Amino acid sequence: MDVLRRSGAVGDAGTAAGDARRVTGAATGRGRTRRWRRVAGRPALWLSGLFLAAVVAGALLAPWVTPYADEGAGAPNIAHKLLAPSWEHPLGADEMGRDMLARVLYGARSSLALALLVVSSSVVVGVIVGLAAGYAGGWADEAAMRTTDVFLAFPNLLLAILLVTVLGGGFVSTVLALALVWWPIYALLVRGQVVSLRSQPFIEAARATGVTPLGIMRRHLLPNALTPLLVYATIDLGAVILVAAGLSFIGLGPQPPAADWGVMIYSGRQYVLGGSWWVAGVPGLAIMLTALAFAVLGDTLRDAGDPRQRG
Repeated sequence: MDVLRRSGAVGDAGTAAGDARRVTGAATGRGRTRRWRRVAGRPALWLSGLFLAAVVAGALLAPWVTPYADEGAGAPNIAHKLLAPSWEHPLGADEMGRDMLARVLYGARSSLALALLVVSSSVVVGVIVGLAAGYAGGWADEAAMRTTDVFLAFPNLLLAILLVTVLGGGFVSTVLALALVWWPIYALLVRGQVVSLRSQPFIEAARATGVTPLGIMRRHLLPNALTPLLVYATIDLGAVILVAAGLSFIGLGPQPPAADWGVMIYSGRQYVLGGSWWVAGVPGLAIMLTALAFAVLGDTLRDAGDPRQRG
């Protein structure tokens, strides 16, 4: 009889625990939904999203949305040299007579493609290193973390300048150099998540059921790191655009006549004091607004995924 009573008590406790888990899961889901609804109403988010959508659409459709596609690609038109903004040239013309709107749209192609390549490759390398180091521990973890410390000991821009100088200027060299600079932060981020989770009961249960280390990392550890990864990657898209523009400004990025925002600022800086502010001002404004929009979007993703935010 005691055994039966104890069995019934255990069953009731298990039922209660299951109910509690369901209630907690439902509450968590409702809290997440409330957080998403709250952040979705931010005007800054909508403005940033619309701006980024316009930049991406303009970059993809640049040959068709402007009648000066050849000028955007680099063809000069000296007859229109330094024309002020007008109906014919809404953003003016540069020192070679090229339409600034077309140049900015073609420059967006270069900047966005470079940022996407750098961030995506950095995320892939960082995830692999962080998962392996955090799960294995021991000497592998120590070696990986000391390697990241070496990269993080230098400011991003200075290390990028050194690497681009070694690799040679140009689009591909800039992507490789910035990817080498950027991956350590993602390795540290993923490694921290893995270390905090690898001793949790659900990981131990997975090991006990025969799940391989690769399966544990892929099914249980990586999904828990996706939210902070997405937040950092979104913000870093804007940061990479800023650093890449700095490299282009000093002549280490894509080379003329290719449209690049950093190159456009460099070539137009000498005309600002003469009154032709738009030659350097328009690409500078494009860089600032694009980086700001990515930062706002990343902050929104962080707030929506943070359970500490009040629903």
